[in-house]
Amino acid sequence: MTREKIRLYKILPVRDGKKNWGEIQRGLLASLVMPQVEITEVDLPEAPIKEINSAYHVGLVAMLQVEEAIKAEKTGYDAVVMGCLDEPGVSEAKEALNIPVVGEAEASMHYASLVGRRFSFIGGSPESKGILEDLARKYGFQEKLASVRKIAASPLDFASKKSGLSEEMLVLAQQAIEQDGADALIGYGDIECIQYLRDQLCVPVISPVQASVMMAESLVRLDLAQSKRAYPTPSNLNDIKNIRTRYEQSIST
Repeated sequence: MTREKIRLYKILPVRDGKKNWGEIQRGLLASLVMPQVEITEVDLPEAPIKEINSAYHVGLVAMLQVEEAIKAEKTGYDAVVMGCLDEPGVSEAKEALNIPVVGEAEASMHYASLVGRRFSFIGGSPESKGILEDLARKYGFQEKLASVRKIAASPLDFASKKSGLSEEMLVLAQQAIEQDGADALIGYGDIECIQYLRDQLCVPVISPVQASVMMAESLVRLDLAQSKRAYPTPSNLNDIKNIRTRYEQSIST
């Protein structure tokens, strides 16, 4: 299918996501911008949290992100990029949507497996270490996962570009390479941090934001989306949507 323009819908699954992460997102996506690709970025004003660093947080925003993804498909977007490395609602959205749905961790691990034999996640809050290990098992990358190394910094510390994070990330990266056997890294943070690691290290460093957007674009170009044998549409999906609509109407009157 030939398209005049590929329309991607990118969700930041937190409240004030565009305010806190907008500049960083623009920096990461600057090298990917092209006339035939339109990227619309939104956040979740109804989300109860401004950052995600635990499985509890993932559960809080998962269905809000799914509902936003459903809106994107109804509006005519070609693919949805689900924000956050911890992937709230990604599997659920793959069931609910027919257009491609891409999560940051999944896309990053696929790219890492292309450029290396074993990879490590670098950076982000320590609380989410187990989430990434679980995602590696879920997507079949557990044997290629060398390690998950975290620093004592929250997502909002990265969003505010807290001083010294790039240097701390470099130390973790060197440990992952020298001690854990990683030959590719999945980084975190802004383009300056990602590029700093790329300049200092001898292995590829992948940005989850860049990887997920490029994966979504490539799926659209290849006319591919998630298999409905793997991610079957819930049989009562429309009924569930109608119940939610009626509920929202009832509380607004």
